[in-house]
This record gives sequence, structure tokens and C-alpha cells, in this order.
Amino acid sequence: MQSIPACSVADVAAAARAHGMTLSTMVERTMQAAGRRSVRRLYIGSNFCSQYFLRQPDQVWREAFSLCRREGIPATLVVPVFSQKDLAEACRRIDELVGANRGVVDEITVNDVGMVAYCLDRYGLPLNAGRLFSKEPRDPRYAELFEERHAVGVPALVTELFRQGELQGLELDPTHAALDLSELRGYMPHLEVGVHMPYCYMSTGSICELAGIGRPVREKFRPNAPCKLECARCAIGYGLPYGARLLKFGRAVYFPNHGCTVCEGEDFRMIVSPFDVLVPRRDARVEHGPGAVRFQAKEGQGCERAAAAAEVPAAELGPGEGPAAVPDRGGATARVSLAAAGSAR
Repeated sequence: MQSIPACSVADVAAAARAHGMTLSTMVERTMQAAGRRSVRRLYIGSNFCSQYFLRQPDQVWREAFSLCRREGIPATLVVPVFSQKDLAEACRRIDELVGANRGVVDEITVNDVGMVAYCLDRYGLPLNAGRLFSKEPRDPRYAELFEERHAVGVPALVTELFRQGELQGLELDPTHAALDLSELRGYMPHLEVGVHMPYCYMSTGSICELAGIGRPVREKFRPNAPCKLECARCAIGYGLPYGARLLKFGRAVYFPNHGCTVCEGEDFRMIVSPFDVLVPRRDARVEHGPGAVRFQAKEGQGCERAAAAAEVPAAELGPGEGPAAVPDRGGATARVSLAAAGSAR
């Protein structure tokens, strides 16, 4: 079984500039940290936040699609769930993005049934069931999950859509010690499976804590309120009493599961997120509850592979600050070729 290397800049592409990097550099360092020398696909958009999708600067969209054209790799447009008030604007934005990038965008990841119908009728591109469709148990407080080999099934909500061929791909998170895809492959042999590594999405919602920081108390907790992409400049880390660590980036909460393996299946996409680049590991530890420290990379502390054990720091970043590079183990900034051939692990 071979893992096909992909990189997801969904929800985080706008953070590259705030950290002193181009998007291309962030992707290169992300794949290096995962132990891969290439990337074969880029995921662009948002998994969890309608406001991020609508407010990501045009320059960032252009940079992402230009990177795909330059390196000759396809793009997956990732579409979140939109509230009714944002739906018309969202449909216009999706039309613009797909229409202007027809030669690059070859599939769309959706996260609700209504968007399945809309994108299928309008664009005719292959569709993936996004991370919000998967209801597998996920919680670092339950140690037994990280001792189990979990047999992955098709989400009940969209089983009929897969049978009818309306959905052709499924995206998963590293929820357990190991993900067994044999049952999934037996049911649908040609299903395109992608596993997001090495951070597992745990929870999300329609209220953004970071966007409310500078607002009056009465306006802090408004669902789907417009923002200024505060998530591009800061994140929140949690160190829990029993050793589990959480990362809040934008609306979503994640936990690291670098040790998760995928077994008993055909080729799958290993979709790497750049959190280990944007939130470098550090020696400082948070004992209890949420905390905030400056993003700070330590020399020689880069990872060599996605499954390497790593801790998630508590972190906060001010505007325009952040590491300009993530050094490799020798302290030098390493670059990887985006166009190089992928390798099995």
C-alpha cells in the first residue's frame, strides 16, 4: 500500500505571510516535516469556516492556484458549511473559483448534503465527502482509542450518495492508533480515500473565539460573524492535566496523533496539514488549561516524518511575527522539490 503525498492549506493559507513565508515555502516545509520529498495535490479553501472561505484574500487564492500551475499538480477546492445569510455570496465565490481555475481544480470536497447537490448539478466535477461527514469517535481523553485498530465504514448519512456515484472520495482523520480501510475498500473498491495527518479534527462550531477578541463583550459570541482573519496571526494551545494536548486554530480544535497508521487497503492520500510548521514544537510546557506563548522555533527541532512523536505547544502570534524558517535537524533551512516523484512509506 502506498501513501500519495498531498498538502492541505485549507483554513491556513493566509497564515503563511503572517509567519514570514510564501505559500510555496510553507508547503515545502510541511512536506519536509512529514518526511516526504514531494507533493502531488494541494487542498485549498476551508474545511470548517465559512468566514475564512469568504474572506481569504484574493492574493492568497491566486498564489495557491499559481503554485499548482507552476508545479503541475491538481487542486481540490474545499468547501465548508455556509449559513443561510452567506449562501448566495458563497455560491458566487465558488463559481468564480471553479470558473477561473478549470484547468487546476479537478475535484471539490464538500461538507454538507445541500452542497453535494449544488456542486454536482453545476460543475460536474468529482466530489469528496469532507471531514464533517465522518462521525467516528475522536477524543484524546479516551486512551483506549489510541490502542485500537479501527475499521472505517462509509458515513451512514451519505451511504446512498456513494452507491449512486454522486460522491467518489472520502476524507478521514487519524482518530485511532490505526485505521483499517479493508471494510471500506471491500464495500467500494474504487473509493478515493484521503487521511488528514498528523492532526485530528476534534470539534468545531459557528462561533470564533479569536475573531471576538477585539470586540465589545456583547458582540463577542455571534455565530458566523464577519472577521478579519485573526486566525492567520494567532492560535491557542491547551495542556490538559492527564497529558493530552489540544490546538485551537480558527474555529476548530485539533489534537496531534502522529503515531496513527493506515493499514489493510489500497493506495490512499496522506493529506498533511502545516500545523507543525506554523506552531513549532518548543521545550516550554503548559501544565493546565489554556495558555499563550509566542510562536518560536528552536534550531534543530524539525521532524523527519509525519509519524514522529511531537507535542503541541500553546501559542499566540502577534501581527507580522513568527518564524521565518523551520530548520532541519542540522539547523539549516531545508527545501524539498514539489514536483519530485512521491514515495511509499
